[in-house]
Amino acid sequence: MVELVVMMVILGILSASASSRLNFASHDADGCAETVKASIKLAQKLAIATRATPVAVSVTNSCAVVVGTESYPSLNGVNVDNFGTVTFNGLGQPSVGGVLMAAVRTFTIRGGDVNRFICLEAETGYVHEEGATCG
Repeated sequence: MVELVVMMVILGILSASASSRLNFASHDADGCAETVKASIKLAQKLAIATRATPVAVSVTNSCAVVVGTESYPSLNGVNVDNFGTVTFNGLGQPSVGGVLMAAVRTFTIRGGDVNRFICLEAETGYVHEEGATCG
């Protein structure tokens, strides 16, 4: 019985020290990056499917995402730079402020020790991820 109590105390100490090392902000940044990529692709596909109705995707600095009428909540400890609102026309071309994009746009997602760089190509609306800024 004493051995069992000693083992429970040791496991409690180990779990307390391990949980303090977990980095939830990095996990949230990874989740945000995947959500942003999927949302951009969804907005583009919806715009192409409807042909005439532009579809917008918006991302706030805290990774709150809105695609058309669907919204996803923000994440704590995550910061998104340089997004705002991107609209896709019936051909799947991205535009910002009503003007077709002329250059690749980079969205930086930061959280914990993670930096993710999402790239949106100007003419095609192709979304991909790079290890550093797009260009």
